[in-house]
Amino acid sequence: MPLFIWNSSYSVNVKRFDADHQQLFNIINELHEGMKAGHGKDVMHDVLAKLLHYTERHFTAEEAVMKDLGYMQLPAHIEQHRKFTDKIKEVADQYKAGAAGLSVDMLDFLTKWLSQHIMAIDKQYSEFMNAKGVA
Repeated sequence: MPLFIWNSSYSVNVKRFDADHQQLFNIINELHEGMKAGHGKDVMHDVLAKLLHYTERHFTAEEAVMKDLGYMQLPAHIEQHRKFTDKIKEVADQYKAGAAGLSVDMLDFLTKWLSQHIMAIDKQYSEFMNAKGVA
């Protein structure tokens, strides 16, 4: 059973960003399932690659829309994205160096990201974007 199941409470009311966030749920669930099966270290390579691709694509798109609409919180949002990306790159470097126990730390980090970023910070742009015609 997945650790996280998408439901409307996670929605930011912007379809393309909700779809992106659902992909992040899938990545987190992939890591969780691998860990439950005792293969956390084995799935980390693919999970990290997917997370790096996700950050590049999703953050670029989200920031571009915010910039185009004149979202006042864009600088703070960009900073949050950079911290996330830096953490993923840091863990990827540790993984390449052979560090152990990374899957537990990564799952904890991603779980906090869902609650602190998507559920709090991303939801702040919902009304703003919807008022500008982005749905």
